[in-house]
Amino acid sequence: MKEKALVSSLTLLGSLAFYYYGKTHQKDVVPYTMIGGFIGAWLGEVITVSSTIKKK
Repeated sequence: MKEKALVSSLTLLGSLAFYYYGKTHQKDVVPYTMIGGFIGAWLGEVITVSSTIKKK
């Protein structure tokens, strides 16, 4: 999977997961969505960097 696609996919999944969490617990969803997107993007970058290091 390409690096941009991996990071984008994990960002989307993270933000959707945290949105669902905020919605089901009847909380304001905006902060949860932002945090989920940040965590997803961070996780995608970590996976991308570690796979790039293994290739070299």
